[in-house]
Amino acid sequence: MKNNGGRGSAATSDAAHILWVGFMKAVKRCIAVVLCAAFLSGCSLISGGDDLLQTPRPSENFMLLQKQLEQIMGDTMTYVSPQSGEYRNTVTFEDIDGDSEKEAIAFLREGSGGKIYVYAFELEDNEYHTIGSIEAPGSALGSMSFLTIHETDESTGGKQEKKLIVLTWTLSGDLKQGMTVCAVQDDKLTEVLDATYTSYTMSDLDSDDSEELFTVTYDDAGRKTAQVYDYVDNKMILLSQTDATQDVQTVANITEGKLDEDGHQAIFVDNKFENDNGMQTDIYVLDKTRLRNVALSANASTYRSISLYYCSDIDSDGIIEVPQLQPMPGYEDSDATQTLWMVDWYRYGMDGATQRMLTTYDSLSEGWTFRFPKGWRGEVTATTMSEAGVSQTTFMQRGRLNDPLLTIYVFTGEDRKDAAEAGGLIDLGSTADTCFAAKLGESRSSYQISEAEVVEAFSVVESEWR
Repeated sequence: MKNNGGRGSAATSDAAHILWVGFMKAVKRCIAVVLCAAFLSGCSLISGGDDLLQTPRPSENFMLLQKQLEQIMGDTMTYVSPQSGEYRNTVTFEDIDGDSEKEAIAFLREGSGGKIYVYAFELEDNEYHTIGSIEAPGSALGSMSFLTIHETDESTGGKQEKKLIVLTWTLSGDLKQGMTVCAVQDDKLTEVLDATYTSYTMSDLDSDDSEELFTVTYDDAGRKTAQVYDYVDNKMILLSQTDATQDVQTVANITEGKLDEDGHQAIFVDNKFENDNGMQTDIYVLDKTRLRNVALSANASTYRSISLYYCSDIDSDGIIEVPQLQPMPGYEDSDATQTLWMVDWYRYGMDGATQRMLTTYDSLSEGWTFRFPKGWRGEVTATTMSEAGVSQTTFMQRGRLNDPLLTIYVFTGEDRKDAAEAGGLIDLGSTADTCFAAKLGESRSSYQISEAEVVEAFSVVESEWR
């Protein structure tokens, strides 16, 4: 071994000292930022650096509730929290009865694996008082959400916003889950629905300014149905139900939104076929008080052979479109594994009529989509190729494969930024690990587009599509 005369040790020490100084400077800068933020937001200044390591203080509401919780829990009960959803705290504060005071909802379990209980508390005279509890029908608390309703306030005649508590539970079996809906009625927590479901969402389907509860249920016999529940006269009633697509295995995605320009609300359920990896969309509307599945009577099928594409407002017009796949020109009779697809996006009407709104080419694996310019559909095809660190998709007029209209590049190598900026390429943006660029062809075809049109038509694929 070569003798460095002790220089290696000294160099290591110097390097460590430099790193330590840099680290301390970074810490001081972070503390300064926090102090500035606290000062600008009106918060009291922190007295010392050690305070940054202290456990966050409980909220004032929780401090008021703690005495009641300790009396209920004793030495045997523990906290439990929802496993999914927006509300995952063991205690949630929400104005449920519309009195402008937040009620408290706490989740407790008997022992380490015993029964789960849901307690509700109301704030009165600066103290929380128990207004009821329910015992969970399941072994685990899946989620909690709130269904918003508006009722007439008898004292003022105006509309008062209230919320129902929607709780889900894990039951035995893979298809169905348990659901409990609770309301505060006459200052008491009251159970208004006990049901099973496979998937659910909330939406104002009848445009009355109150949400309805929508569920899809697979029963023990394998029959698939959809239900809509409404809160009427302090009761949760089954308003209507209808058939879903029967031979699907999984609900992959649920989208709520407008069906048409008349503002009809709809729920789009993307169902997956496990046997062929395809997908079919059910479209549910509330026609007066009758739930209908528009897709079952539509004049165009909602089936597509690839399950990666969900319903979406693809053209940002406020109306949800359903994707349909078609092979690019020249790929109609190709091996399915080699087929390049274009995606037609359809709008559906209450009567099942359809209208194609636009066509896109999507590279989901690379995370981008390109809207076809007018006239391209059926006349322009594409080829792809890739090598280490870069891939490209080239569009050309059908029958003119050597006369490209446009090439889109995806750079993923370490030198991706330099590569994307070289050769006068059109910048199409970047993500944390990918740079996108494009190059216009020199074709004199009538389908040639401008740089501005390329930039406008290109976008990064929404993450939930993948």
